[in-house]
Amino acid sequence: MAAPASTEPDVVLATRELVPQIRDAAPDIDRQRQLPRELVEEMRRRGLFHLYVPASLGGLECDPVTAARVVEEVARADGSTGWCVMIAGQTASFAGFFEDEQAQEVWGDGQIACGTARPVGRAKLTDTPAHGYHVSGRWPFASGSSHADWFAAESVVTSGGEPVRDSDGNEVTRVCMVPAAEVTIEHTWDSLGLRGTASHDFSVAGAFVPRARGFQVLVDEPRHPWIYYQALPLMFINHGSHALGVASAALETAAEIAAAKPAWGNQQVLRDVARIQLQYAEALALAESARSWLYEAAGAYWERCLAGETGDAETRWRMRLATSHAAASSVRAVETLHAALGTSGIFVKSPLERQFRDIRTAGAHVMISPLTFEAAGRSALGLEPDFPFF
Repeated sequence: MAAPASTEPDVVLATRELVPQIRDAAPDIDRQRQLPRELVEEMRRRGLFHLYVPASLGGLECDPVTAARVVEEVARADGSTGWCVMIAGQTASFAGFFEDEQAQEVWGDGQIACGTARPVGRAKLTDTPAHGYHVSGRWPFASGSSHADWFAAESVVTSGGEPVRDSDGNEVTRVCMVPAAEVTIEHTWDSLGLRGTASHDFSVAGAFVPRARGFQVLVDEPRHPWIYYQALPLMFINHGSHALGVASAALETAAEIAAAKPAWGNQQVLRDVARIQLQYAEALALAESARSWLYEAAGAYWERCLAGETGDAETRWRMRLATSHAAASSVRAVETLHAALGTSGIFVKSPLERQFRDIRTAGAHVMISPLTFEAAGRSALGLEPDFPFF
């Protein structure tokens, strides 16, 4: 009898084919603190850095739930590689805010963008016919900097040395896309985990950026009709799916160790010990329940979006809460396994050591921090969330 056809999207199946290659490369990625060029090119060829680029521009135009599953699969193989795919996808979400010509300039031909959505630079207005900005500054956490072709440099717009303000008195900001040739990588990423992400600072000194190669976050309307660009809170579900991928890998690693390592003081292996069985089950329950809620909540909001209801506040904040919960539950799951297996998780040769470091580092991101739980709590209590992308 023929095997039933898989219900998984093609891009998820294609990603799963890469898992052995990524997993084999993981120790070297951690040591070398960047992704190997051959792996980058293979993932580029498969479109994994262009999950949120429109099909009209050569991207995969994945629905967000499918994209999250792709990130989970890659993170299951290696946390750093999964993080780079996630961040490239988030930055590619900007493509919908550009005219096609400029979007093609940045993301066409498989080009990869990284950067920081934090307005810590300065974009000085020019007064020449070539309207645009001279961008300067230094930005942190540019994950994927070792293989990026473009950098998103969010800046405060200035004129005459002073910030430009809108009609409400707020500073005008702008994401300016700067080519890698005009960027200096500052090698600052000496981190606990996710070491292979090359999440260095980068600096720019007076690069000219045409006005058309930028936009203002949370102010400018998308130029591309794909409904995803009206629902950017969906991009952050990948923080939850990334964490779940690392937790899944830790569960696999822990099961392998427990099946092989003798227990202390007797002839049993660790999986025969009741304490190990208990802690493994607790970790499994944390990860699996969080996964179910994340994809249920994300799918519900995406269905609302497809129905033209991108402003549905309750479904949106539930999705954000499920995302942060998935990340926090994954941290607890990996910590439980790491503690249960004792010395098996303290040596660099063990994948569990790296998975522990990676999940702790991933869990520190602001978009899944306690601030997001507070925002969700305010929303659930009928208050304004006071946090972006809620």
